[in-house]
Amino acid sequence: MAIRLATLPVREVMTLTGIDGYPRWAGDVTVDDGLIERHLANDALIPPDDARDPNAPVPATEHAGRIAWLIRHVRPNRCSVTIRDGRIQDGNHRFAAALYRGDDLVSCCIME
Repeated sequence: MAIRLATLPVREVMTLTGIDGYPRWAGDVTVDDGLIERHLANDALIPPDDARDPNAPVPATEHAGRIAWLIRHVRPNRCSVTIRDGRIQDGNHRFAAALYRGDDLVSCCIME
């Protein structure tokens, strides 16, 4: 499997992965600007937690809290994602934060 590292425009990542807005999570869970804005306004930020089960179902409010934390704590254009088989395999919350902020660039690890 070839691995390519690249810094790509956000729009190009969206095209590569077929995402036309915020990513969707298991169970077709989505977030929107209003939910993220409420978390930011209320400081309802959820920091990364390496102990959590990445396959456990999570409600939209928790996704929004994780995105809000990244918006506040990760500098613009510093988002990184892993793309494999045309999907974001790692970094959906980071990518959503980049979209919300209006970042121009995303660092990508592309597995081909």
